[in-house]
Amino acid sequence: MHISFVIFIILVVVVVAIAGFFLGRSVRKSAKRESSASRNNIPYDDCVAQNAAKFNYGTFTDARDGETYRTIKIGNQVWMAENLRFNAEGSFAPDNDEANTKKFGRLYTWATALDIPTAFNEKSPAEDIEMYRQMKENDYRGLAPEGWHIPSNKEWEELLRNIDPKSNGSELRSACLWHKAGEDSLGFFALPAGYRFGNGSFRHFGARTRFWSKDEYGYANAFRLSLTDESVDIEGVYRSDAISIRCVKNA
Repeated sequence: MHISFVIFIILVVVVVAIAGFFLGRSVRKSAKRESSASRNNIPYDDCVAQNAAKFNYGTFTDARDGETYRTIKIGNQVWMAENLRFNAEGSFAPDNDEANTKKFGRLYTWATALDIPTAFNEKSPAEDIEMYRQMKENDYRGLAPEGWHIPSNKEWEELLRNIDPKSNGSELRSACLWHKAGEDSLGFFALPAGYRFGNGSFRHFGARTRFWSKDEYGYANAFRLSLTDESVDIEGVYRSDAISIRCVKNA
């Protein structure tokens, strides 16, 4: 056998062995991340009880359906510390399971959240000047209970000024139900409700959450605040997507 061929075979064996080693290590790391020992196993009820002991929560009852919500003062704002559960037409249960609504609230398209005709998920609300003018007013209610409203971008930005500018949003995420436990140092208690795309598919339940802003973004988008295990941001998303609502109290 020619010596160059032998060297070639040896090199191939070495390369395969190295590749196998790194692949195996990657699989082991992935398995470890997914193992029950590495998951967040804090029970929901324990999480609620711990927060109740740490924070001075208020309560508010929505007269429309009798649903009662915890409320929390953060800086100069008062927020609901739970997602809206009002069962409006055009709303959906997280992960398409009604059993999830008690903890996670419901998911709403932007037009439903703003309590305007569903046609405005696909066209500019400026086509109805009077409606558009009302939407631009401070404390525009939308689908919120009386005395509360859908947050604007400025109000989301004010909330974020209470956390570290370099934070991944852990201060807003609950300690339970996320893959990585949040700090929830403000009592906001954000839960990973996921969302529903306009095509009807549900995504990222248990991993992400998004909250509507009243402010539109382009012709068919609106702004939302997004939280994942790793990030927090305010960006645009399709208005036809269904995501969560967090209400803020009128000034």
